[in-house]
Amino acid sequence: MAPTLARGQTVTQASSGPLTQKQLAELQRKLKSRTWRLNNLYRIQDKDGQEVLFRLNKVQQDLDSTLHTRNVILKSRQHGITTWACIRALDTALFRSNTSCGIVADTKEHAEKFFREKVLFAYDRLPQFLRDARPIKRKDMTGELVLENGSKIVVGVSLRSGTYQRLHVSELGPMDEKEPRRSAEVVSGAMNTVPPNGIVTVESTARGAAGEFYLLCKRAMAKDAMVHAGTASLTAMDYKLYFLPWFADPTNVMHEHVELSERMVEYFEKVEAETGARLTDAQKSWYAKKAEEQREQIFAEHPSTPDEAFYVSSEGTYYAKDIARAELDGRIRQLPFIPGIPVNTFWDLGRNDTTAIWFHQQVGPWHNFINYVEHSGEGAAYYARELQRIGDKFGYVYGEAYLPHDGANADWSQGDNRTRAQVLEDLGVKRIVIVERIQNVNDGIDMVRQVLPMCRFDAKRCGENPEGSGRGGLPSLKAYRKAWNDRGQCFASTPMHNWASNGSDAFRQFAQAFQSKVTPAGNKPRQPNNSSRAVRERWKTA
Repeated sequence: MAPTLARGQTVTQASSGPLTQKQLAELQRKLKSRTWRLNNLYRIQDKDGQEVLFRLNKVQQDLDSTLHTRNVILKSRQHGITTWACIRALDTALFRSNTSCGIVADTKEHAEKFFREKVLFAYDRLPQFLRDARPIKRKDMTGELVLENGSKIVVGVSLRSGTYQRLHVSELGPMDEKEPRRSAEVVSGAMNTVPPNGIVTVESTARGAAGEFYLLCKRAMAKDAMVHAGTASLTAMDYKLYFLPWFADPTNVMHEHVELSERMVEYFEKVEAETGARLTDAQKSWYAKKAEEQREQIFAEHPSTPDEAFYVSSEGTYYAKDIARAELDGRIRQLPFIPGIPVNTFWDLGRNDTTAIWFHQQVGPWHNFINYVEHSGEGAAYYARELQRIGDKFGYVYGEAYLPHDGANADWSQGDNRTRAQVLEDLGVKRIVIVERIQNVNDGIDMVRQVLPMCRFDAKRCGENPEGSGRGGLPSLKAYRKAWNDRGQCFASTPMHNWASNGSDAFRQFAQAFQSKVTPAGNKPRQPNNSSRAVRERWKTA
C-alpha cells in the first residue's frame, strides 16, 4: 500500500519545492507500480563505488516481471541478482505492511555487506516523504530492520526461526561446497519458513555436480522440460528455472579481433544450435580470451547452458576438473560395447550401504567405461543376478571382477564363514580379484588422477540415472570431494563420506588394480597374475 501524501509535501532528496495537487496525484499513481518504484526510488553503489540510481537491467526486469512462487536462478557472474533481491526486499517491506523478508547469504561477511551496503544504504537515501511515512521502529546492525508498518527485513546465514513471506538465498552453490551441512539446513530450515503462496528465490553460480543447489536445479530442469513438452504444469511448490548465461550480460564483449581455434569455432556452433542464440564476433572474442584465463573453470563462472554450469567445481573436489577435461576432449560420449573384448567389473561393496559397480573394456590404450550400476540394501545374490541380467542384455562376456579389500569379509555368508568374494563366486561371479588395501587413501586418489586421461565414458549409461536424481557414475566422480573442517574453516585432507564415495571408491579399485599389487580371491596366490606388472600386461592383451 502506497504511503498517503499531503499537499505541499517535499518528496525528493533534493526537491526544488513543494508539489502541486496534480503532481501529488501523479506521484501517488506512480507509486502503485512496483516497476516504477524499482527504477526511480532507490540508490545503490555501482561497481566503481559511486552512488547511482538503481534501474532494472534487462535480466533483472525479466526476472522481476515473471517471478513464480518458487524460483531457482542458475547464473553466470555479474548480473546484479543479489542487488535486485535486496532492493526488492526493501520495496516489499515499504509497500506491504506486516510482511517479513529474509535474505540468506553464503558467509557472515556477505550477510553484513548485503545489510549495510545494500539494504540500509538504499533506505537511508530514500525520498524524505517515504522515510517519514515508513520510519524505522528497530534497527539491529547484525542484520535486522523493522519498520513501523510491521514489516521487516532480516539478513543472515541461516534464518531457521520465524515465518517469511519473501525469502532470497544467495550463492547456495558455494555454500554447498564449503559448508554442506549449513546448505542442507537452509533448505530444510529457512526455505520451510515460507508458506506456499510466498516467494522464494535461490540464486547461485554452480559449484560442481553435487549438493542442494545442484539437486534443486536438476529438479527444476526436469520439470521445465516436461512443462515445455506439455506433459506437466508448474505448481506453486515447483521451482521455476531461470538460467542466465554469460552472453546475457551485454558487457561481456571485446571488440579487438581474436583468431578462434577450430575447437572454439565448433564450440560456438554447438552453443548456438542448442540455445538459439546468435553470438556476435565481439562476444566470441570475449569468451575465447576469458576461456584462456579461466581454463576449465570457465564452465562454472561463465556457462553457456545449464548442464555446462555443473561440469566442474572450483574447490575441494578431487576429479571434477579431470572429468571436465574429458568432456572437452570428447571422451564422454556414446561408447559401443565391442564384442570379443572381456568386460571387467570394479566394485565398492555394501550391504545396508550402497554397492557400486563399473563395467570396463580395454580398447588399445584406452579404458572404456561402458556401464555403471549402484543399489543399496541388497545382498550378494542380487548383484550376481544383476550382472547376469546386464550381461545377457548387452552381450557382455565378463573378464575379472575386482573387489576391494573388504571382499575378504564374511558378512554376506550364512554362518559358514565364507568371504564376500567366495559367496559371489558360488553365485556365478567368476575370476574375482581382491585389490589390496592401501595405507593412505590419498595415494589411491592420485592413482585415479594419473589414469583418468586414458579413460573414456559412455555418457548415458555412466551418466545421471535416473534423470534429475543427480546420481550415477560420472556424477559421483564429479562430486567426490574433501571433507570440510568446521573448526579450521578449511578443507580436510580426507574425503567426505557421502553418496559420491560409492562410485568413486569403486573406480579407485580400477586405478589401484592397474598400478598396484592385487591378490586373488581367498588370498590364495595365483601365478603369474599376483603382480601389478602381470595385471598391466594381461590388460594390454585383453
